[in-house]
Amino acid sequence: MCEVVLPCEYNPKACPRPSPEKSRLFTILLLYCWQREYDTRPYRQFQFNRLQFEERIGRKYHCIRDFRIIVNYLLRRPQLSVKMSGLNVSNWDAGLLKDFARSLIPVWYIDLNLMHFPHEFFVMLRLNANKMNVSQLSLEGTPLSDDDVRILREFLLVSRTLRRLNVSHCSLTQYNFALIADGVHKSLGLRSLKAGRILGMSLSLDTEKIASVLGSLLMQNTLWSLSLEHCELTAQDMIPIAEYLALPTSTFRRLRIACNKIGPDGAFFLLRGMSMGGLLELLDISYCSIGTHGGEWVAKYLTSCRQLRTLHLNNNEMEPDAVNLLLLAMKKRCKLDRLTLYGNQFDSRTAMIVRRLLDAEVVLHSELDISYTYDEALQDYRVVPWR
Repeated sequence: MCEVVLPCEYNPKACPRPSPEKSRLFTILLLYCWQREYDTRPYRQFQFNRLQFEERIGRKYHCIRDFRIIVNYLLRRPQLSVKMSGLNVSNWDAGLLKDFARSLIPVWYIDLNLMHFPHEFFVMLRLNANKMNVSQLSLEGTPLSDDDVRILREFLLVSRTLRRLNVSHCSLTQYNFALIADGVHKSLGLRSLKAGRILGMSLSLDTEKIASVLGSLLMQNTLWSLSLEHCELTAQDMIPIAEYLALPTSTFRRLRIACNKIGPDGAFFLLRGMSMGGLLELLDISYCSIGTHGGEWVAKYLTSCRQLRTLHLNNNEMEPDAVNLLLLAMKKRCKLDRLTLYGNQFDSRTAMIVRRLLDAEVVLHSELDISYTYDEALQDYRVVPWR
């Protein structure tokens, strides 16, 4: 006798599949309950993620029916910030697009990441630009066509409240990036621009053209933050940026150019310009292949950068000699609050320098991304990551 319920000759393919569970109905009340999980009173920080929605609701997202619920919620409860990710917005219902653009009028911080919008949405956004209170607009990962970029430029010219713009990974090319730069240049109050991953289309990216556009853009003397990551920039492209950093009238505070190809010469141009101007507070040149020579240039000019607070140098192929020079510069008149070095090469002397800096409280653990430990196998100290 078999001790199991199933017969002896069991065929799993012949077993009937269990009926799928009925998906939950998506309503405004359910959306309100979800927002209470994400936010705290007075519940004015709206966020919606498509992947989380499909996982919790048990079905695929509907671009019209479900989006109408979201828009109705935003119309009923004005928000301070709206963050959406991964939604496809259809142009089938023009009234729905109009209501969505109207619901964004009182919002200060708008994050529409990894979205897919029709051109009509940007037109309606432009028509409401005079009435909008937006201070930060993020479209990271949202594809923008040439017509969308043209309308976005007009939005920048009209908006009086926009301060931060993020168009990273938006399929911008070296051609329509000039329109964005022109809108930033003529904007009334834009202070921060993120435009990472600029494409070259069928041709390789013409970085000289990008550098020329940047040179004209920086001379407006209003930008205080610029991010151009994954843009294939070279050392020569750093010259106009370095010249602007050296000006006493420069208002630059943050510069992120990680994942480019500036090399040691690019690091030299930037650090020399920073030492002359001395107003930059954050510099990110991680994954830029500056090497040991570039690390030595950084160590030489580091103490002359009077206002520099954060410096990122991860994965730059620096040998221990250059890393040791950087750490020794921390003993001098250096006001760094954050230095990241992990991903380079270290030796036992590096570990001893880190140990002395931390034990003497010249540098705190929160200011470095590396620490030290005693290795019994090596009978010496070695560097370990500290995050």
